[in-house]
Amino acid sequence: MMDRLLNSRINWLGILFILFAIVAWEIAAQIADSFTFPKASGVAVILVEDWRNIFAATGATLRRAGIGFAIALVTMLPLGIILGRIRILGELVEPVLEFLRPLPPIAVVPLAMMILGIGDAAKLVVIVFGASFPIVINAIDAVKVQDPMQTRLARALRLTTLERMVLIDLPAALPRIFAGIRLSITVALLLAVVAELILSSDGLGDYLRLAQSDFNMTKVMTAIIVIAIVSVFVNGTTNWVMHRLLDWHYRRSALATV
Repeated sequence: MMDRLLNSRINWLGILFILFAIVAWEIAAQIADSFTFPKASGVAVILVEDWRNIFAATGATLRRAGIGFAIALVTMLPLGIILGRIRILGELVEPVLEFLRPLPPIAVVPLAMMILGIGDAAKLVVIVFGASFPIVINAIDAVKVQDPMQTRLARALRLTTLERMVLIDLPAALPRIFAGIRLSITVALLLAVVAELILSSDGLGDYLRLAQSDFNMTKVMTAIIVIAIVSVFVNGTTNWVMHRLLDWHYRRSALATV
């Protein structure tokens, strides 16, 4: 039974396609025999020989992305719930959010670098700036579209505004809030790499920058593949946690469609 369950969760067709793509890549690179077309075997060699530097760079990037996301979460989630529930505050602050949201986070890099230098603080400012908007916007929208019955329930129970936000608004808005959180995690990882590329010190972005400056195409491809693997791992872990925390929501949705 357990073997059947595990087999049903593994996309064997997708795995076979990836293996086929790697073999095709190696064959094409061997035929081309070009300096600008790195071989899959060369990438594998660098992954083995330079694993310590790659591991350290991956840890630095994940640490920055995690800290930046955590700061965005603990500040923007309560703010989004407050702005969605307290109408006057929402009307005051939302225009500012809408003005800043289209601004590319990379545009903040020069300002952060001039004020904070090229250390972790500048990188975290860029990450927090970009990761904040998916959380706060989704939280505002989730609270605003609450079921009217929940509003009547809060009044019947004579809940205060704070109790209503914590006991009713937050649980009911969790599915939409988690959608924003998942997007925010992806943005945080992306911006961590980009910030390291520009504000070079360490991390996967800096590893990629150094490989580019040395014109080492195999190392450049290795860095790109590692970044892709880390992104897949982070996204998969996020989806797994989200499904565990929102299991009740998915069960209810499944029952509603029966």
